[in-house]
Amino acid sequence: MQKTIAEQNRIIHNLYGFANVLNSIEDFQKTLDYIISFTMDTLKCERISIMLLEGGILKIVAAKGIPEVVIRKTTISIGNRVAGEVILSRKAILAKSLNDIPYLDGTVRSEARSFISIPILYAGLASAEQPLGVINVTNKIDNIQFTETDLETLTYISNTASIAIHNHLNHLKLEKAYSESKAQASALAYQMTHDALTNLPNRTMFLDHLTVTLIDERYKNNTLSLLIVDLNSFNEINDTLGHHNGDILLQVIGERLKGMFEQPNMVARLGGDEFAIFIPCSGINDLPHIVLKIIETIEQPILLEGISLEVSASIGISLYPDHGEDPNLLIQRADVALLIAKKEKEVSKVYDQNLDPYNPRRLTILSELRHAIDNNQLILHFQPKVCLKTNGISGVETLVRWLHPQYGLIPPDQFIQLAEQTGLIKSITMWVLNDALLQCSMWHRSGTALKVAVNLSARNLQDPELPDYISGLLKKWCVHPDFLKLEITESTVMTNHKLSSEVLLRLSDLGIRHSIDDFGTGHSSLAYIKNLPVSEIKIDKSFIMNMITSKNDIHIVQAAIELGHHLGLNVVAEGVENKETFDLLAQLGCDEAQGYFISRPVAAPELINWLNESKWGLKVSQKPAY
Repeated sequence: MQKTIAEQNRIIHNLYGFANVLNSIEDFQKTLDYIISFTMDTLKCERISIMLLEGGILKIVAAKGIPEVVIRKTTISIGNRVAGEVILSRKAILAKSLNDIPYLDGTVRSEARSFISIPILYAGLASAEQPLGVINVTNKIDNIQFTETDLETLTYISNTASIAIHNHLNHLKLEKAYSESKAQASALAYQMTHDALTNLPNRTMFLDHLTVTLIDERYKNNTLSLLIVDLNSFNEINDTLGHHNGDILLQVIGERLKGMFEQPNMVARLGGDEFAIFIPCSGINDLPHIVLKIIETIEQPILLEGISLEVSASIGISLYPDHGEDPNLLIQRADVALLIAKKEKEVSKVYDQNLDPYNPRRLTILSELRHAIDNNQLILHFQPKVCLKTNGISGVETLVRWLHPQYGLIPPDQFIQLAEQTGLIKSITMWVLNDALLQCSMWHRSGTALKVAVNLSARNLQDPELPDYISGLLKKWCVHPDFLKLEITESTVMTNHKLSSEVLLRLSDLGIRHSIDDFGTGHSSLAYIKNLPVSEIKIDKSFIMNMITSKNDIHIVQAAIELGHHLGLNVVAEGVENKETFDLLAQLGCDEAQGYFISRPVAAPELINWLNESKWGLKVSQKPAY
């Protein structure tokens, strides 16, 4: 009797510390191993196993006294054999007489004298008991049978262990979900920045790399080369041998070009049969050798449909800083050089402003742009945006036009870039902001609560006076900050990222919201957007307009929508030209749409008439003014 009491005291003492030790172990397998060793020591058994439930199947995850081959091969479904019956009934089985249990398999019947199989049940605060698995113990040492006291002890062990096991399983699920989410984000990032056909960087990534390199101090005083390579007669090859072979040709050429250059150089596919190559530290004297090497690489024979083809190419070249310091301008001027090379049937051409067919008119426009504001030649048009959930007008984008006395209505893409280069953009932006907020105030006073969006340039974001100026305009015209949204492109922030971010933060502190315009075509879709105080992204129309015919564009748009929502941002689609695209965007979960299917940009009086007559309702705001 004295021995029995001592044994009971030992067990009680051990059980008291079991939970504390269990909760202190961080590794899951070590937790299971501790449960095994503690149970064997407490119950004095010969064999023990812990089986956990996964997908309706019990598998041994920890054991002692059981051969490794048995551990690997043992799987039990719910309701089968002893462990499966225990999980199904959620009741323990204490076997004193094995003949009373008809569903014992031969191995257990031949080797077991007595055993206990008990379910591991986790009882959450807000849910019913959750079966996690089973603990099996077999044969007490010295041929003693298991008793009801042993069952009570094992019940305590199982209940205590269930909490630790449940917590570890939840932790593993979270780790798996995080890993999968990280992998999905990585896949999305790759898809957004790489060409699907060639796996080369796309225009977005190319511009990102180009921009970062241009602001890198290591290359500040160097000449950098940008080459655009265009395959000659590609359309004829496509038409003759089919698009499949055309795709193979592009893949082969892309792989060859990629093999020629290493970082910090970059080869990208801009689209169609155009490739771009950026080479730091290469001046004009290095170009003949580089061009010759590229042409020789491209002209190596390619076997398609049993035909050996030798493809030729034309190359347009621009140089930094000689031909510009803006990445888009460098590409534009390399494109101009490419057109001249093709026109003159030369292999390559370096940009020459004297040969730029667009240059004379630009000079004329530039000289007259200085007087456009003073002569009241600038006018505002407004393009509505529709909420895809309510089909109501959610706001308008403000678009400036130049009513030129000679050239007529000039769109912004023909003079805004010139204004940015010369510094006139500040005066134009100030005028646009003033007139847009004045118009917004007039609409509010007439009972039409419309929100307006205004575009900002890179120079605007480097102006530390901008926040105070806008704050003054909001007060002057009695417009609540919530009714003004400022649209910026990804590239504008890159010009001076630190100063631009500071200006955006000050504007955000005023209560003004920001939107990333032309998302997917700029410089830093993923690298910088997460750190900017923005509430919205606008997917560029180049992806939207071909959604109905291009699965790749659908995937890109869907990825952009999911990415935006994952970051907590509102997502707007630009360039919606038809009902099919509108409906598809709604199905994909896009928040707002803008484009000619809804309305073209119109002047303020025409917009009011359109609002009164259109099928789109107006979303009523709660705060039309201060």
